[in-house]
Amino acid sequence: MKSIKLFSSLLLLTFVLACSSSSDSDSAPSCESLADATDAAQAAYLTATPSNQVARCNAYKTALQNEINGCGDEFGDLQNLIDGLNCTASTTTGTLSMNLGSAPLVFDVITVTTSGTTRHIHGEKTNTTYAIDFDVEIGQTGANKINNFELLLFSQTFTPLIPAAFGNNWTTNITVNSATSVVGTFRGELANASQTSAQDLLNGVVNITF
Repeated sequence: MKSIKLFSSLLLLTFVLACSSSSDSDSAPSCESLADATDAAQAAYLTATPSNQVARCNAYKTALQNEINGCGDEFGDLQNLIDGLNCTASTTTGTLSMNLGSAPLVFDVITVTTSGTTRHIHGEKTNTTYAIDFDVEIGQTGANKINNFELLLFSQTFTPLIPAAFGNNWTTNITVNSATSVVGTFRGELANASQTSAQDLLNGVVNITF
């Protein structure tokens, strides 16, 4: 009788462990489903509007982290995407754009910071490493009022080439420079630090409210 009870107990324990293991396995999402969730979150983020951009950005970041937790990230690609996401709401609106030759370049994330009498304008293009930076002194308008202009492009920093090599001389003009907005234009040739690469910047526009 004791041997029968012992055998029955072992069967019960085996059944419980098997059910527990099966339940754990069934509840854990597969790498494929985690990757699909990341793709869906990315698609939603790329079509975000200003009103839902922060929420969709955070949802995308969460999906990426879930995929890392569930599937790993051998080469760090998913973590790099997380590190590149800026889910902070932008309070600056307007236009910061240019053409590089015939190719348009629009910066859709714009921030303005003020230090002393200097206003620093920074722009980024979502899902790229492209960035623009320049300074204007508060209240100043007219020609050549944009200072410290830099364009980050192809992992290189380009600055105005003065004098121009091909005739597109560096020219800027600020027409509005108030407590809440900056409006102006800029154009000219840019070169990297070693002057081995040049960019022809045309139709530069800053028209922002902050």
